[in-house]
Amino acid sequence: MSSQPAASKSRTQTLLLAAIAALLAVDVGARVSARGEAVQHQSRSTVIPVSYQPQDVQMANSLEQRQRMIAELKSIDRRLGSIESRLSRQLRVEVTNFPKPAPEKE
Repeated sequence: MSSQPAASKSRTQTLLLAAIAALLAVDVGARVSARGEAVQHQSRSTVIPVSYQPQDVQMANSLEQRQRMIAELKSIDRRLGSIESRLSRQLRVEVTNFPKPAPEKE
C-alpha cells in the first residue's frame, strides 16, 4: 500500500483550492473598484432642480390603491379556498400516456 495516490490527490485539491481563492480575490477586488467608480460617477451626475416637475404626474390615490389590493386579496382567498376544497376530497389520477418500461438488464 503506497500513499502516492493520496498525496497526488491532496496536492491537486490544494492547487484547485488555491486557484479558487485567487479567483475570488480577483472578483472581490473588481467589485470594490467598480463600487468606487460608481460613487465617483454619482457625484458627477447632473443636478436636477427642485422645481422640476414631470408633466404626467398624477397624484396616487392611496384609498383607491388599498381598495384594489383588498379586492385582489379577496379574490386570491376565494381561489385558495377552492383549491383547498378540491384537495380535501379524494383525488383520482389517471395516466394516459405512460412510456413503456425499459427491459431490465441482468
